[in-house]
Amino acid sequence: TYQWANEKITLKNSIIGKKISLKEHTIWFRKYLKAKNNIMKIIYLNKNPIGLIRLDKNYGSFYISYLIDKNFRGKGRAYNALYKFIKKIQNMKKIKKIFALVKKNNIPSIKIFNKLNFILIAKKKSFFKYSYKV
Repeated sequence: TYQWANEKITLKNSIIGKKISLKEHTIWFRKYLKAKNNIMKIIYLNKNPIGLIRLDKNYGSFYISYLIDKNFRGKGRAYNALYKFIKKIQNMKKIKKIFALVKKNNIPSIKIFNKLNFILIAKKKSFFKYSYKV
């Protein structure tokens, strides 16, 4: 996940948008895996990892985010993986609503969340906030 997180387009589309060191990533990753309210799913194609989806609980709300390896973008894989992921979490009683933060210039993600029937609920200076009732 370290290489994916520091890839040029991923950084451009990330809300945080800054490179991280391997040490920072390792510390964050270990903490993330220990957290009880977060979910991370690796996306596979032919048994090879090509991306990930995260569902993070922040201040009582669940936020979804994803990334796809640069070699596999633009082929519908993010939409398909997110669609399946959302279907699976619909069985989880504790999750009632999901939010997504998307940079205004991230047109592919805007299209994906619209296609997944997320509702645009806020327009901020640099990003949109979407909501989805599970």
